[in-house]
Amino acid sequence: MEIKKVYIGGPLFTNKEKEELAEIDKVLRDAGYETFLPTRDGLLCVEIIKKLQEDGCSFEEASMLSLKLVTYLDIYQVCESCDAAVISLNGRVPDEGAVSEAAICFRSNKPLVFYKDDYRTLFENKDNPLLTGLTELQVVKKIEDIPAELKRLEGLSKSSFNKIIEDAKTLFTDYDSNNKDLKKLAELGRKIFLTN
Repeated sequence: MEIKKVYIGGPLFTNKEKEELAEIDKVLRDAGYETFLPTRDGLLCVEIIKKLQEDGCSFEEASMLSLKLVTYLDIYQVCESCDAAVISLNGRVPDEGAVSEAAICFRSNKPLVFYKDDYRTLFENKDNPLLTGLTELQVVKKIEDIPAELKRLEGLSKSSFNKIIEDAKTLFTDYDSNNKDLKKLAELGRKIFLTN
């Protein structure tokens, strides 16, 4: 799959966070990618509410419409308009919106890159494997390495979603939750994870 346009997600609450996403955007644009950067290309709830109230909507109606519009635009960008997503996981815990965008990208069978140079984590210097597992535990640590990771993903024959589902079927089709055969799972896991 050729990657032309990339969605950029991550926390958007502080100037530093916005600057970091803008830096990712610049690196991707310099590498020839089109991008969707929510702070530049998206919708802001506050602006929508204000405009809708000026046009006669109640605050409650304007609030509901703004939340729907922002949600639908982001989902459209991740699922339809963009070919891949780059998500910043920086912060003590990853931003919940970015986690949603990552999951949507993963389930849409699109290339997904996680970026993180912040070492605050819960699991021995690693983020929750249910999150980083979406990229098979691959996390880019330098912004300038993101384009190379996108190129690597572009060359793969299977999406992460399809590979994980295929491997999970091999591992767990005969899994018995009442009699967990960890030795058998470890043997299968070694074949799948250490030989690929």
